[in-house]
Amino acid sequence: MATSVVAAQASDSGQRVLLHPLVLLTASDLIVRHQLRQLGGPIVGILLGQQQGTQITAEHAFPAKLDNGLLDQTDDWTNKRIAQYKEVHQNPVLEVVGWFTLCPESGPLPEHAALHKQLVSLHAENGIMLAIHAAEFKTMDGTKGKVPVSVYESIPEAEGSAPENAMQVDGKEAAGLQFRPVPFVVETDETEMIAINYVAKGAGSAAAVSQTSQSTSTKAQEASQSGTKTRPADQKEAPAQTGPSLTLEEEDQIAGMTTRLNSVKMLQERLQLMSKLVGSSPPSYLSDQSITLSPTAPSPDHLAQLRNIQALLSRLSLLTPAGHGESEALRQAGQAQSNDVSITSILSMLGQDIQELSELGRKFATVEQAKSSRNKNKGGFNQGGFGAMDDFNSRSSRLDIDSELMM
Repeated sequence: MATSVVAAQASDSGQRVLLHPLVLLTASDLIVRHQLRQLGGPIVGILLGQQQGTQITAEHAFPAKLDNGLLDQTDDWTNKRIAQYKEVHQNPVLEVVGWFTLCPESGPLPEHAALHKQLVSLHAENGIMLAIHAAEFKTMDGTKGKVPVSVYESIPEAEGSAPENAMQVDGKEAAGLQFRPVPFVVETDETEMIAINYVAKGAGSAAAVSQTSQSTSTKAQEASQSGTKTRPADQKEAPAQTGPSLTLEEEDQIAGMTTRLNSVKMLQERLQLMSKLVGSSPPSYLSDQSITLSPTAPSPDHLAQLRNIQALLSRLSLLTPAGHGESEALRQAGQAQSNDVSITSILSMLGQDIQELSELGRKFATVEQAKSSRNKNKGGFNQGGFGAMDDFNSRSSRLDIDSELMM
């Protein structure tokens, strides 16, 4: 049995880890695919997130590529994958905060220490290890709401005061590194919960349809190979479905409507709770001026809730439909704003048209001026040519007359 490399002393670093459901979903998907495809080797993934002081947030994860139990550095595959995630998620900036893998509940093993040491030297100096206890999935009770994972931080072995024989396991590569657990919280918001619930519902319906079709095809193949006909008892067992089979799209639509219905039910419960709180409160001096104020008359414990209810009621007027008179005034105000926007747009278009017409007039004047200048130059040349020809003709006639007289 392999020796655990968990430190004897508890964590005193004050680190706090926030896990997002997307990390757990990615790790679960990787484990399921690895088992269904019967792949060999360990299951390892890289965690991306943020680190602010002693608080580490794990927001995204992706499967790691291994070579002989260590991160594959061929063609710089890991660094390229990390750079792609950083390029997609630029705000906030992501960085490598750790890794995840399968691990027994007792704690990390020496081979985990070797891989963690490589990851720390390459990417994350204060990286964490997310240990997923796959053995607990078979025995865990889903009603307890406990996630079968643990988070560890690494420390030098000298600080962990580990047993002496722990250094002799797995050679020198894993020596000098131990783990100790740190507290973690599953951090999420409402939108993320809705998205995770939608993905989980879709995956469940897809698995159910796939399993049904696979079992049907397997039975048909066995019947064809045996060459025997189905017995009457089998024919009675076949129509076991109580209703028509639903497609994946229909299952997703039902899941979406169920989510909306649960949201409406939760809203109704909250409204009933607020109504009971307001109904059980004593009369307020705001409604009755004769009531005197006292340190206990408006309960200090209820003041924060009553202020929130008052703020909610003040915002309801913006959501509820107004009356006929208010609606008409609101419609006229909206129409006036729409007209102002339309007039501004028309004036802008008119200004652009005037500018284009002015540019066209300037170009037309330039063309006309060039044309007039060209015609003027051409007319002057023609007039000069005809005058020289007339002078030549008159001189020729005079020479002829003089020659005749001399003869």
